[in-house]
Amino acid sequence: MRRLPPLNALRAFEAAGRHVSFTKAAEELFVTPGAISRQIKLLEDVLGLELFERTSRDLRIPDEAREYSTALAEAFEQINRATKRLISAHRARSLRIHCPMTFTLRWLMPRLPLFHRLYPTRQIQLTTTLLPMLANLLHLGDADVVIQMGKGDWPDLVSHRLADSALVPVCSQAYLSSLGGTLTVDKLADATLLTSMARPDDWRDWLDAAGGQTIDDQHGLHFESSALAYQAAMEGIGIAIGQISLIASDLVAGRLVAPFDFVHDNGNAYFLTYTRQAENDPALIEFRDWILGQVVEFEAWLAQSQGPAVLALKPALSR
Repeated sequence: MRRLPPLNALRAFEAAGRHVSFTKAAEELFVTPGAISRQIKLLEDVLGLELFERTSRDLRIPDEAREYSTALAEAFEQINRATKRLISAHRARSLRIHCPMTFTLRWLMPRLPLFHRLYPTRQIQLTTTLLPMLANLLHLGDADVVIQMGKGDWPDLVSHRLADSALVPVCSQAYLSSLGGTLTVDKLADATLLTSMARPDDWRDWLDAAGGQTIDDQHGLHFESSALAYQAAMEGIGIAIGQISLIASDLVAGRLVAPFDFVHDNGNAYFLTYTRQAENDPALIEFRDWILGQVVEFEAWLAQSQGPAVLALKPALSR
């Protein structure tokens, strides 16, 4: 069994030996010179020898005591490095996930409690953005996992398809009733279009595919994110262009309705992405396997959903 001298006494001696001064050691350790003197006297009593030569004018340290002080400094530095490694290793167990804000709010966040129940000790650092392209965060080491939209053609990344980005206009039943209960593409010229500034081309894409090339897609209200546009649609302010995967639960619950059964698939989707160097990370594997399981469950739920709006869209979704 090791019997080591008191740690505080060792720290006091190491600092005093390095400075060859009780006063400077006291300043470094934020104590009084008297406290340093007492700790060194304690260490001398434990060791049974004097560590300093004290005179009325100065303080001297013998060669063997200086060597002891140097060895203690190296030991304290090893402890410091080991402590930093331990803290870094603990922080490394935090999985850093970065994804678009609306996907986070409307798809990931409602499911995240399930992951936490499965892995209660897994630390998650979740950040969001309105930017569409996020791959650089992986290359810069600022994220472990990025959920981003695209076509899955990132040759230097591992990618798993999570949810389609098929587009369809949506609004509240009250707003649809205020327009006469039915809509044609031409009537959208008189409707209030709700646009996400994070996805400014969605209305144009859908209108062009649906035969509404002459309709101005910029008239109406503009919001910072799709989440805000969807909320405005639910409040009856106008009609938003929605991504099926993000508004399916609102369609099933009747909070939103889809006046058109034409769904435009622009080929984009949400993907889970990470670097090839990280694909064996246990924390990443846990999250990857869990979220892919959630995708399977979501698709099964959507296939079985009986909401009138979803039922009306199912033929289009199956094409």
